[in-house]
Amino acid sequence: MTISAGLLAFTQASFAQKKDVVSIKTATIKNGYTVLNPGEKIIIYKYVHAAHSPKEVERYAPKYYFSTGDASELRLLTKDNLKAAFPGNHKFHDALDATFKEDKNLYEYDNFHKMYKVNHLLMMN
Repeated sequence: MTISAGLLAFTQASFAQKKDVVSIKTATIKNGYTVLNPGEKIIIYKYVHAAHSPKEVERYAPKYYFSTGDASELRLLTKDNLKAAFPGNHKFHDALDATFKEDKNLYEYDNFHKMYKVNHLLMMN
């Protein structure tokens, strides 16, 4: 691999990583973001891409992001990103793996506890 090819690959990887990071300042209703659970430790945001035709609904499915109280940016809601946000809480990591088989389940609501399941897991661990 040449130096320029290596630099291009690094730049593309950095860009791919950054596109899933959103500033809290830009995560507004006007830009398509809705806060699902204000006041919880892990705040979940739903992003809906508004500029598409009805035929492209599956292509532009909602995306879910999260932030913690001290973060200035949103991260894509994935188990890996949640673990990175709470690096020393291994009980929480294990509970995430045991409770959620796929990332798409991370925004499930717990009707019994009246909060999102990830927040209940965090409180219990």
